[in-house]
Amino acid sequence: MFATALFPCFTGAEPVCAKSAITLRKGAGANEPVTWRVARNMPLLRLEKKGGWSKVQDLEGDVHWVKSADVTNKIRCVVVKTNVASLRRRPSPNGELSDLKTVDRYTPLKRYENERDWLQVEDETGRRAWIHESQIWKPVTVNSFSF
Repeated sequence: MFATALFPCFTGAEPVCAKSAITLRKGAGANEPVTWRVARNMPLLRLEKKGGWSKVQDLEGDVHWVKSADVTNKIRCVVVKTNVASLRRRPSPNGELSDLKTVDRYTPLKRYENERDWLQVEDETGRRAWIHESQIWKPVTVNSFSF
């Protein structure tokens, strides 16, 4: 219990991204109630695989099920966790705003390089910009720890 409170995810969990717009469900099955619909590149944390379905956790810590074929670990993605996030042309708080200017909470973005605590991201139309790490959530795994 103590370790779970300190760390955002479970040992053996795997970061994945939605391949396209997908439907998340309450259980592992097409007839299970829908819990959320998310856009392409939404990051999730895969906790378990079961019969063609993946149990995943979102940025709020809520658990859902999704068809395993609908998510991938081949790309890196992040999601905006603040109400509004500024997007910059260069990795600096003083950098000029990008063409996108701002994005809203729950906007998924494809992740590219990082420079210090800034990440270069791409929106669904292919436009790239820089966002500060404090404004996004990215699933990470903790494989081991010690006290």
